[in-house]
Amino acid sequence: MVLAGQLLAFAQSYDWQKRRLPEGGSDTRVLAEGRVATIPAREGASLRFDLAADSIEGLPATHSGSILRVEWRDPHASPRVGERWRLLMRLRPLEETRNFSGFDGGRLAFRQGVHGAGRVLPSAMNDVLELAPASLDTLRARIGSRIRESIADPDAAALVTALSVGLTAGMTRDQWRVFNATGTTHLVAISGLHVTLFAWLMFRGARFLWRRLPALHAVAREPFALLSGLAAAGGYSLLAGLSVPTQRTWLMLALYVAARLTARHVDAGRLWSLALVLVLLTDVRAPLAAGFWLSFIAVGVLLALADRWSAWRVQFAVTLALMPASVAIFSGVSLVGLAVNLIAIPVISLVFVPLVLFGTLVAWWAPALDAPVFDLAARLYEWLWPGLAWCADLDGGAIDAFWRVSPPAWWFLAAAPASLVWLCRWPWALRLTAICVLLPLLLPLPDGPVPRSARIEVLDAGNGSAVLVRTRSHLLLFDTGDSWNTRGSRIRQVVMPALDSGSLRRVDVLLMPALNGDRARGAVLLAMERGVGEMSVGGGWPGSGLASRCRNASWHWDGVEFVSHAVGRYCLLRISVGEAAVTLSGDLDAAAERALLARASMASELVVIGRQGSETASSREWIENTAPGLAIAAGGIDGAQSRRRVLERWRHRGGRILDTHVDGAVVLGLTARGIEIQATARASRFPFHWRRPV
Repeated sequence: MVLAGQLLAFAQSYDWQKRRLPEGGSDTRVLAEGRVATIPAREGASLRFDLAADSIEGLPATHSGSILRVEWRDPHASPRVGERWRLLMRLRPLEETRNFSGFDGGRLAFRQGVHGAGRVLPSAMNDVLELAPASLDTLRARIGSRIRESIADPDAAALVTALSVGLTAGMTRDQWRVFNATGTTHLVAISGLHVTLFAWLMFRGARFLWRRLPALHAVAREPFALLSGLAAAGGYSLLAGLSVPTQRTWLMLALYVAARLTARHVDAGRLWSLALVLVLLTDVRAPLAAGFWLSFIAVGVLLALADRWSAWRVQFAVTLALMPASVAIFSGVSLVGLAVNLIAIPVISLVFVPLVLFGTLVAWWAPALDAPVFDLAARLYEWLWPGLAWCADLDGGAIDAFWRVSPPAWWFLAAAPASLVWLCRWPWALRLTAICVLLPLLLPLPDGPVPRSARIEVLDAGNGSAVLVRTRSHLLLFDTGDSWNTRGSRIRQVVMPALDSGSLRRVDVLLMPALNGDRARGAVLLAMERGVGEMSVGGGWPGSGLASRCRNASWHWDGVEFVSHAVGRYCLLRISVGEAAVTLSGDLDAAAERALLARASMASELVVIGRQGSETASSREWIENTAPGLAIAAGGIDGAQSRRRVLERWRHRGGRILDTHVDGAVVLGLTARGIEIQATARASRFPFHWRRPV
């Protein structure tokens, strides 16, 4: 069986690699025909969906059958799942940020079987070729649409949609923040608890019908009830999108029903292990999903302890058992999760979810009658939400809602067996020794740079740029990593994981080289979720007291000198220790570069190239005056001809060039002796199958 699983995994991996779009294809224009494979989700003015492309004119035949993640801005029509479309697109490889921590686009693409991304171009050739046939996905889309029409509050509608048909695209960032901070994320998605509850309700309902309808007596009562409950749970799992937790739950229920019908006793451990094997055989990439680990660990603990411990002790044991996985996946653990779940689990699972399920059935069979049910669900949400939000906002007082920590890799090797020691039926004196595993989290060793030195991390933020500068006791963030249409998402995807990996809670100074809407959103998100001591913006932030205007100023942190230069509506930062200096060029264009050189020399050991490698910056005067031994190109459109010409200018000067699109994030040490390259993410990270070779 192990060999069969390995062969299956190899076959799927080989097929995915064969269809994956190559690097450097940012300007590839193709005409693709295919079927809309997922329910389209709207984000701002854009519509996003996956296209199962039958043919792609402009690419080799090996890419036929690829799954493309499509973004269509301001579409003239709304595609529906199952429809067949012809689309003119500009293709690009799926964004694969290469940082030391955080979001891994390659892993997500491999997990979901997506081979590339595309942006639809305006064209008369964009047209629907075939309407969608009736299917389960069209039913899910219709129910989701009906919920949004019935509930006026978009947040309440998003949660009800997530619980009824498993579509979470409408959930806001603040909702996810609250659920993560309170440890109730498992209640948002359709979890195994919800599927089991639905199966039990249908089982009891089938028994009731059997007693009342003599025509059903041709079948024995228990087989009829068991199979009815199992079929209902399977239908609900399919309606929810068949995520890993629902797969696991339905398979365990199916094994339990099979054992009951054949009069065989199967203990809980065997049910759990058989379900694990079946999930892996049906979906070999399931371990890449966080739900796989959280679901199987939680259910394993429940099965092991439910018969001998009270409910609150079982919940406490589950929280402890999930702590290593939670720290690995979310870079922290909820400190209020135990108390919140003791209330939230019965209220949401026994009241809110049954109400949502009843509304879903009504929307399916009698859509005209579903409004009162969904209205009641929305009112219940309005009653529950303030309490959850209050718990999530506990921060900085006697207790924080979410404890952020990033332990070293060796800690997880000790934490997993420590969790087992705590759960075993051993003497309490021995079990309490497992708490010692928390000491590295409670008393982390200081890892900041020594005085008169700085640690500079140039992050890979896709088309944008972001630089973290850390001294012994202070932290500065230069730029948010955002580029056009990212809407502040780079703060969450790139910057916050970098902060968490260093157990950093607060940014002392956020300096933005210029202002636009995407950067503004990122700055506000950072201030809300992590805290910012001071914000400074090139050109100022009109109409807002949140940030000050960047000015010519200097300050010292731990023996490191920082100098900001305001040039028109732009801002530049220079960092130096003794004679060694680093220049972060920001958004300076060629005219601003010349204006700055007219008043100061900018000779540097290191320059982060301005305007994400645009030809409107990096003038020859600027390159000659800064004369760096090392230049880093961060951001910009990978493969663009103009960007290549700019990098060629810097290479002609004779210095070394590092490119975050190629090398990933770069960590450097600045001391009085100069700049030292400490690590690059592309060369340092483990070469998983979905990562492109160095």
